[in-house]
Amino acid sequence: MTPKGGWVGKILRVDLTTGKITVSSTFDYVPKFLGGRGLGAKICWDEVPPEVGAFDPENRLILATGPLQGTLAPTSGRFMVLGKAPQTAPTESFCRSGVGGHFAPELKWAGFDALIIQGKAPKPVYLWISDQKAEILNANRLWGLDTYQTQQMIWKLHGPKTRVMVIGRAGENRSRIACILTDTGDASGQGGFGGVMGSKNLKAIAVRGTGSVPVARPKALMEITHLIHKLFARKPSHSDPYQPEEKNFKYNIWGGGYGRGSLSLLPGELLDLCQDPSSGYSQTPDGCFSCPVSCRSRVKGPDITSGVAFCAQSYMYLESMVHQPEKGYSKITWQAAKLGDLLGINAYELMAIVPWLSDCYREKLITEEETGLPLKEIGSWNFISKLLHKIANREGIGDLLAEGGQRAAAKIGGKAEKLSFMYYPRAGKFGGYREHWVYLGGFPTGYAIPPLALMWALDNRDALVSHSYISMLWGAAFTIGQNALTAVPEKIFPLLKPAMKVAYGSEAAAEFLQADGKSLNWQWTAPVVKRYHEHSLLKDSYVLCDILFPYLFNANSTDHVGDVTLESRIYSAVTGVEMSLEESYRRGEMICTLERALAVRDGRTRKDDHLHDLYFEKEDAGGRKYAREDLERSKSEYYQLMGWEVESGIPAASTLERLGLKEVAEGLKKRGLLRKES
Repeated sequence: MTPKGGWVGKILRVDLTTGKITVSSTFDYVPKFLGGRGLGAKICWDEVPPEVGAFDPENRLILATGPLQGTLAPTSGRFMVLGKAPQTAPTESFCRSGVGGHFAPELKWAGFDALIIQGKAPKPVYLWISDQKAEILNANRLWGLDTYQTQQMIWKLHGPKTRVMVIGRAGENRSRIACILTDTGDASGQGGFGGVMGSKNLKAIAVRGTGSVPVARPKALMEITHLIHKLFARKPSHSDPYQPEEKNFKYNIWGGGYGRGSLSLLPGELLDLCQDPSSGYSQTPDGCFSCPVSCRSRVKGPDITSGVAFCAQSYMYLESMVHQPEKGYSKITWQAAKLGDLLGINAYELMAIVPWLSDCYREKLITEEETGLPLKEIGSWNFISKLLHKIANREGIGDLLAEGGQRAAAKIGGKAEKLSFMYYPRAGKFGGYREHWVYLGGFPTGYAIPPLALMWALDNRDALVSHSYISMLWGAAFTIGQNALTAVPEKIFPLLKPAMKVAYGSEAAAEFLQADGKSLNWQWTAPVVKRYHEHSLLKDSYVLCDILFPYLFNANSTDHVGDVTLESRIYSAVTGVEMSLEESYRRGEMICTLERALAVRDGRTRKDDHLHDLYFEKEDAGGRKYAREDLERSKSEYYQLMGWEVESGIPAASTLERLGLKEVAEGLKKRGLLRKES
């Protein structure tokens, strides 16, 4: 069935080598692959064989929206960047990165659902897209400018309403940890796709559109939008824009533990300045297009780089708070994040590189003379400024670090590489991504939770970038007055059970400790992780915001049960294509299997779905630890649930055909990657 709404029907294709610009039909891929992440995975399967490297001209840089972008569907400002990722280590492979802000609806209003870029321009260029048209324009004057300067130049040329995706010096120099920035803080961070843009001599993508996106059932969309606004937000109080008018209302951000604007500044010097009306600093709520919450802040000041930063970006340089504890979150903390943005460096990767350098210096594995860095001053502006400029310009040790922390550590080897395992958990050939809550609250400060370990072993980048599962744990912890670092598992089980039953099929899924409290309970790990992946794939294909969706834990109700049907109902209202919850999960399973096939084609097998020894040796806050045999058993159970071969982790031919991926099965067979089934 062809959707009646949600799509404008065209995919823009640009070959920078030949200068040829063409258009293909979105309906070659949708509604089967939904959009966003599913759409990008299918394009990569069709067009990016394993022989193509991340920086090769034939790699595709894909910017894919979903059916909701360009409508007023809540949180529909997001889209996905996809392709062969240079950050994945040591083997480059398909990966994805989500981006918020306002670029996605603008691309739809300009007449295109997705953008596929291949080739390499002979000189620096930028792409200008406006109302069904596209041009490749000279970017010689833009090359070398930072991400803010580039956007300002483009606004002068094409108007201030133009939306721009841009790289900085890191991307120009093909760093594997280069990001693509839009506006003042929204970015495609993980994956290293800024380096892919640089390898194509593509400085920026500028878009301006005045069109519209059809909605199949406007009344139904308005009804579901009204419901979502009611669940997630309230009018701000007149005295404080960060507080809801309704007393005791929780914003339901990541389980209800966070409030409007809470993902930007921690207590300290900068927040104090923003709250002083006479200081010249200010902090105001800010959100992506069609956001009912505004989880972040726009910060301005006379001697800082103004703009938006949130979450990992805001907290990139917390070493500054250790260096000057009396200042807390200071102007230096903020400026470090903004300098990373200006140079186009992935903030989350820096959150691994900086502490790893500190560890290596403490263990006398590196020196200030060797690195050219003031290592004894880690936490200072002098250190972070020199580090970021060296990485962006590939100067000295910066040339090595621009390859990413995992590759840098492997190159140095020995104890330096072992120290990096703290920050890069996956032990196989498809790592390269920083630790992200392998333990609740972050390793090793929290409690070991079996589903988190399996999620990490299986993902194609940093697991828990999709926060749905852990947000339930946070929600339960905050409800009883704890937080992500202080949550005690036994105390949150009773609150989790009703929500876990709806989200994952059983109240027992909430109990990840054995009854005696002395060991971990892996019983529900595989089915929980399967459903977690389905939720994640659907959210990234529709495309909706991770901070709000899937809505699993309601901080404002007595039973704390969310509503897992919201996404499929939005999709049905916009497109006119009925999407039951069961059918949506089948689509999620299909796209998950397609992504696995892409990884398999790049060489991934069961032995790559593993963690470093460190994660089986260290005890958690409760004296427990992960066991290899438990993880291996859960992997087998997961593969069985997915219809993948237990011995290899490769999707079975019958599974691929059942999911409508016959061409994928045939492709794997031609490469000798599928065994014959009896």
